[in-house]
Amino acid sequence: MVEPAAHLRSGPGCCRRPALAFVAAVIVLAALPMQALAESSAVPAPTVLVEVGARAIAAPRLEHVFGGRPVSVPLVLYGTPGMRVDLRARLVQLAPGLAAPAGEPVDVASGVDFSGGLRRELSFDVMVPPVERESRFELTVFLRAPPTGGWRPIGTLLLRAYPNDLLKPLKRWTERQPLRLDDPSGKLERVLAAQGIAFLDQSARSLEKGDGPVVTVMVGGSDDLARAKARARRGEAVVLLRERIAAFPRIERMRWTAGSLVVVELPLLDRLAVDPQAQSLFLDVIRSAQSSETINEEDPRHERQDPE
Repeated sequence: MVEPAAHLRSGPGCCRRPALAFVAAVIVLAALPMQALAESSAVPAPTVLVEVGARAIAAPRLEHVFGGRPVSVPLVLYGTPGMRVDLRARLVQLAPGLAAPAGEPVDVASGVDFSGGLRRELSFDVMVPPVERESRFELTVFLRAPPTGGWRPIGTLLLRAYPNDLLKPLKRWTERQPLRLDDPSGKLERVLAAQGIAFLDQSARSLEKGDGPVVTVMVGGSDDLARAKARARRGEAVVLLRERIAAFPRIERMRWTAGSLVVVELPLLDRLAVDPQAQSLFLDVIRSAQSSETINEEDPRHERQDPE
């Protein structure tokens, strides 16, 4: 019998706040111990199929989350009629050769039965501890089939947690030089305001007192590419966020004698407040627009000069 509190395992590891569904998923078949089969070969062992996450894949994948925020974990269970199970989860923090418990085990559900159907959907929340640097965690879900079954692991999510201030460098920079913002949707404006990042209306001109180039961030809209190019030709550093689902998401860089343009063609804004990877990408894009050296250092195979 293995108690969840004693289940510690080393290895790579690392979720998402409530209202976000995990992309990662694990399917594991949980059956009664082999001893039960030996005791009664006439009665088939009930089985439970468990999906941890929103979509099944062959193995747990890495999920990126912010530390200090709750994580909502969806579960889908498939069981045989008459089967009753208990579920528990445990979060551990991982370091090379070490796994340490991160909080107490979470009782997910008890007495889950399948008398009303073969499929049951559940969810539970786990609090990821605050972190000061990138950290790895592993969330393991355990199952028990009373009265004789013991706890055994049935699925794992690997988590990588990040500090909540990933955009702090941008906040410091905009204290000296606010961003110029053209955002009809208001989505980016809300994220920047929540992060304390300074910005001005796209028509603002009294920005020359700052250090470095003024960066204009545009969010889609009618004739967005033509308008962004026109600004770049006038000498502005422009970032164009085109919120569209494309078969091949892309980031394209163009430059002129004085101005530059970075086109980001992928859904980004809806994830920006809650996704560490989205924030890291946004920060890299702004940094690229801020510095002509950064743009010049890009691999020329990934750039193209504007043909017009």
